Amino acid sequence: MKTLLSMMMLSGVAFAFNPEGYWFTANNDAKVHVTKRGDELFGTIIDLKEKCRDGKPKVDMETNQPTIGLEIVKNFKPDGENRWAEGTVRDPKEGKTYSGTIEMPSDNQLNLRGYVGIELFGRTSEWHRATESAQIPGSESDTTCSK
Repeated sequence: MKTLLSMMMLSGVAFAFNPEGYWFTANNDAKVHVTKRGDELFGTIIDLKEKCRDGKPKVDMETNQPTIGLEIVKNFKPDGENRWAEGTVRDPKEGKTYSGTIEMPSDNQLNLRGYVGIELFGRTSEWHRATESAQIPGSESDTTCSK
């Protein structure tokens, strides 16, 4: 009986997915590195499909900070198995920050939902796992922009 209970407990752990690592955002627009600090999740843009706009590095529309290096996923706390909530997600294209949730239906898919007010009225972005060395499909090979 004790062995059966141990096996059941271990099988439950097998379904817990790890969000840490590298992710391609929807439409392969960016590559984000997701890490944990304590129990919370954070994510930083480390590469973009289109790195420049008008000959200059892309920046966040509101803060004017460079998009590469921008922390866009912040303070997501565990909220059940394969779900994190109470965090914020930054949309550098719009220059806006939204409340958010993260769900992982598999180890290779992360669904990031951003919303204002209540979760029902939000938008979900499906991300796919990448490796550290993976290049964004179709990305520019030149990482420099004229100033």
